[in-house]
Amino acid sequence: MAEDWGFFERRTNQEHMRILINCGWKDDEPSAEYTELLSVTVNLLHMMDSKSSKQETVKTLEQLESRLETMLKKELAAVYIGRINTSKRLELYYYLSKERFQKEMVQTLEEEFKQYRVLFYIKSDPDWETYRYMLPSALEEMFIHNAQMVYALIHKGDHIERPRHVYHWLMFQRLDDRKEMKLSAERLGYRIEEADSSEEQPGYPYSLVVSRWEDVRLETVNERVRELHPLVQQYRGKYDGWGSMMKLSLYQRTKLNLKKWITSIPSACGGRNASK
Repeated sequence: MAEDWGFFERRTNQEHMRILINCGWKDDEPSAEYTELLSVTVNLLHMMDSKSSKQETVKTLEQLESRLETMLKKELAAVYIGRINTSKRLELYYYLSKERFQKEMVQTLEEEFKQYRVLFYIKSDPDWETYRYMLPSALEEMFIHNAQMVYALIHKGDHIERPRHVYHWLMFQRLDDRKEMKLSAERLGYRIEEADSSEEQPGYPYSLVVSRWEDVRLETVNERVRELHPLVQQYRGKYDGWGSMMKLSLYQRTKLNLKKWITSIPSACGGRNASK
């Protein structure tokens, strides 16, 4: 199965969750063989009470997750579907083959990882209900895309904390709906950049581009999408993404321009050689 990992945040009335899940299984029928769900719960409050630093705690959790996945995959060919992280606990989830799993394995796991005070629990889940619960909604899929975009900007050297014009594209089926959305966006403090007609989006010929002057930290972008996505749906439209100009330091701009200049030299030399 091809892996398609996504990370996003989910808020409920009870808690704030950070979910990592392999979406590669979402279009498949539940496996007839892998019907047992193993949940592994780590008490984070206990770990935070120790004298270890936050960095050391994160490293310990990463090592725990890696060891556990290696062991379960080797011994039981387990399928790791993802994890849920809250302020109090970390939960890791695996699906196991009923034929290969034996109850004695839980005791073995508890003994192997007793230093972490980990709780192991197994239950029957033939319909993969836990996995379906963890899958992202349409809005949460946008949060996954936001995370990918923000991390890409950071990787390219963008100072995401610096304010800039951040643009949001909205699409509509009807002209009147776009007009209503325009008024709503202005009341919320958005600047109207463009209202156009296009056939690039079948069924959504009317576009609206709005913007705000702000940073592109993940929490900022997610909050803006959380605001616009349900609002645009009220007007039978759809949210079509966001974008902004990068904010680079002087050193990074110089480095980028120098790289462009250097990579242009071979093509110029190649052109002269080719003419001889």
